Amino acid sequence: MERKVYFGNATKQLWIPAPRTGLNASSAGYFTDSQLLSGRAFIKRSKASHRRFSPAWIGPLNASSVNDSLHTVKDYFDGIYGDGPFYWLDPFAVDSNLLAPNWASPMLTQNGWSSISSVGTASLVDTATNTRNYPYKSLRLSFGASVQESTEYFRIIIPEDYRLHFGWHGEQESGDATVILRCYDRDSGTTTDVETEPLSVTSAIRTNSQVRGRDYSMVDVIVKNPSASTSVIDIAGMIAQVLPELSTVEQGDFISGRGTRGLLFSSAPTITYVSAKINDGYVEVATDFIEE
Repeated sequence: MERKVYFGNATKQLWIPAPRTGLNASSAGYFTDSQLLSGRAFIKRSKASHRRFSPAWIGPLNASSVNDSLHTVKDYFDGIYGDGPFYWLDPFAVDSNLLAPNWASPMLTQNGWSSISSVGTASLVDTATNTRNYPYKSLRLSFGASVQESTEYFRIIIPEDYRLHFGWHGEQESGDATVILRCYDRDSGTTTDVETEPLSVTSAIRTNSQVRGRDYSMVDVIVKNPSASTSVIDIAGMIAQVLPELSTVEQGDFISGRGTRGLLFSSAPTITYVSAKINDGYVEVATDFIEE
């Protein structure tokens, strides 16, 4: 859909006008540096980071369709469609990897980033026979003999005429633990869990699971041990793309995470009136989002 981005929260998702070009999409973390008496320098920084976005729009405030009106942005801020966090299909990530860096490369969760799983004992192992540029370490999760489901999840919203393509690369060393896709029915909101199968880190096939937006409005990616069995899984990388209904995922090497978790408004939208006489109330709108 030309000049639109898909945006929303757990309650409502829709196409809204795309921000103007030149959108600032910076990563932020902790940095400090000191000059030593020896003349050398010392730098300390957080290894994890979060994203900050400063979108701006120009267009109609009073268009008859919520998909065209810039007031829709303020409506989300005001809570008309429910609270945040908010999700969007980043045009720069939608056909590469929509997952955040630590979900795409779970080894980062042992390196300062937030965990992708609240269950299982985590450790790092070498990614064996790694010929497709996957992270050099894999996250190993070990589970006891009980059903265990993580409270951590990564949510992806899906337009009605699109599909989510998902794949995780690694190994099920033992047991039944895996990554599940919790799919939310578009009409009723009820959920269906889809268990996924791992792909090899030597495979050029990036994804092997699909969820149709015609049937489901959003999906949560969750780690789960679905049976009362001791289980061990190694996750080297995960890839998610949301593509038009008839499109397919290109084969190739690993793509690191370009996406974000939920976004929150970090400033109230500012509205600058330009002309009430043209284009259904021509305005400029700007705000700020921060990744939670």
